[in-house]
Amino acid sequence: MPRYYIDIRSHFGTDEDPSGMDLPDIAAARSEALKVMQALLRSWATMQPDYSDDIFIEIVGEDLRPVLIIPCSDIKTVDR
Repeated sequence: MPRYYIDIRSHFGTDEDPSGMDLPDIAAARSEALKVMQALLRSWATMQPDYSDDIFIEIVGEDLRPVLIIPCSDIKTVDR
């Protein structure tokens, strides 16, 4: 199984996933990334909207290249 890393990027910097996880495909990696970001959004509920609009979740493949980038605004839409 391929290894995927879920990084959080914002104007504050990058929170890189140091260990990653073995997942069957990019769809599974996207599903895990959405769970991570939804948990973060709940804990950041008091954050100003301007800040959350600058947050992206980036799924990185085994070769350490981005496979998928998801804006926080897309995730907020999914969560509703």
